[in-house]
Amino acid sequence: MLQMRFHFGERDRDGDGPLDAAVMDACARRGVRAAALMRGVEGFGAKQRLRTDRLLSLSEDTPLIAAAVGEREVIEVLADEVRGIAAEGLIVLEPPGAPGDVVKVTVWGPRTGPTAPHLEAVAALRRHGADSATVLLGVDGVIDGERRRARFVAGNRGVPAMTVGVGTRAAIEAALAEVDGATHLVTVEAVETCSSSPGMGLHGASATRVTLVTSEVAARGSHPVYLELIHRLRREGAPGATAQRGVWGFRGKGEPHGDRVLALRRDVPLVVEVVDSPERAARWLELALELACEDDVVYVQAIPKAITLV
Repeated sequence: MLQMRFHFGERDRDGDGPLDAAVMDACARRGVRAAALMRGVEGFGAKQRLRTDRLLSLSEDTPLIAAAVGEREVIEVLADEVRGIAAEGLIVLEPPGAPGDVVKVTVWGPRTGPTAPHLEAVAALRRHGADSATVLLGVDGVIDGERRRARFVAGNRGVPAMTVGVGTRAAIEAALAEVDGATHLVTVEAVETCSSSPGMGLHGASATRVTLVTSEVAARGSHPVYLELIHRLRREGAPGATAQRGVWGFRGKGEPHGDRVLALRRDVPLVVEVVDSPERAARWLELALELACEDDVVYVQAIPKAITLV
């Protein structure tokens, strides 16, 4: 098995058509086990162009992440096809590694409905002491070999979503034992949660991913943590970063939280990630730890292969 994550922008094109549709078409045509296209809320790439959903002038060029999982040969061919049609972006290839003491689990399934595993997965992960769990919605994707796209005037119950949890291997295994029957696909990867510099031998990897799990309302002074981190990464020359808004989840000892119809402030989970060389990622880890609030979770992950398209 192999996983591909492709970071790009909503306005990117494949000839006369949108690149996101071409990538999802390729995922379905190549026969991946699961895929999801997710919109970010803030981010930038190698050309340092800011993409955000906060400004009307930029809200139609939000960051996008296409994630796909499948057999190694399938994903390698898919990655080659994406390289051929994309003018810019970042492709990350990562095999599920032998889990260490701390792992990241991704539970795939439809957004809602009787076969959706996400609320049950979040509850189980918190009950067994995981550090965090976040439900991320796809707007397009593939599950069980079927292409499923979100529509403006539809319930979108079958569109893919992912629950991403981090915790000790024992906590993750105990939670998965409870929800195993409801899951469509699960991947598990080794990571390291951080309160200081990492020690898992990241300097032997091709690249390092630094991830901050926070909330949209968590702030340092008058600025939300996720925005401050994105903007400081950009000012200091990081090659790119993406913030994704979750719809439900928890971190640390906090209660699960997410979208509420009558809420005046959106206390939803936010996940910020940046991929760079291990040496430069050490600085981005420092920034994430400096800005993290109580209950926020910071973790790092070794990336075997990262390809920047410029």
